[in-house]
Amino acid sequence: MDLFQHEQIRSMNESELSVYNYVSSNLPEAERMNIRELSAATNVSTTTVLRFCKKIGCNGYTEFKYRLRKILEEEKSSRAYLPSTMPALQYLQKMMSASDFDAQIEESARLCMGASQVLFAGIGTSGILGEYGMRFFSGVGITSFAITDPFCPPPMKLMEDTVLIALSVSGETPWVISIVNGYKKRGVKIISITNTSHCTLAKMSEINFAYYMPLAYAWQEIGEINLTTQLPVVYLLETLMSRLYLKQKEKK
Repeated sequence: MDLFQHEQIRSMNESELSVYNYVSSNLPEAERMNIRELSAATNVSTTTVLRFCKKIGCNGYTEFKYRLRKILEEEKSSRAYLPSTMPALQYLQKMMSASDFDAQIEESARLCMGASQVLFAGIGTSGILGEYGMRFFSGVGITSFAITDPFCPPPMKLMEDTVLIALSVSGETPWVISIVNGYKKRGVKIISITNTSHCTLAKMSEINFAYYMPLAYAWQEIGEINLTTQLPVVYLLETLMSRLYLKQKEKK
């Protein structure tokens, strides 16, 4: 049973997303809370909590608690809190036909084509995907580098018209924010890929791609190892690479 659907999440405002982010990463705690306790834990009003419940298809807080309980019962046999991949598949199907998404891809490709170099920045899984993006961009003739080590100072000497693609699930990773801030001061164009558009990194970017997937962790008792699906990120990087490839062919 999936509690959250992609389209429902996309329709949420910043306050409702606070409730979503808390609940999706604290299912057992949220199931035990009354509406006032959840309101206090997420720093929003009880009215916002009720509005959140309606946006995910519940008639009220009682039905929301019932659905939470059913989900926890289904997950009881496994310690791993890994959501269904269905939201990611729904995202991909939606993005394939979305005109605003295509416009963002086109503008991102235009920036990268006009850049002397494209840098990727991220740590953990996002760092691995940054290296993945670097490899694909290099394969279609775009000079690319990946910055993935928080303990190694990144090169600050820039070629003209550098573009930085920053990856972060939360969009609040301190090291990534610091890197982006440093490059932004030097006139670098920022493209970010995050799980929500209501985050610091998204607000620092010229272009932001937000995919709104349910947060997931290796062990729900610990909640330290983020395993939120990255299928949308792979799709975004490969779609952008394909657009770059077509533009390279047009130049020849």
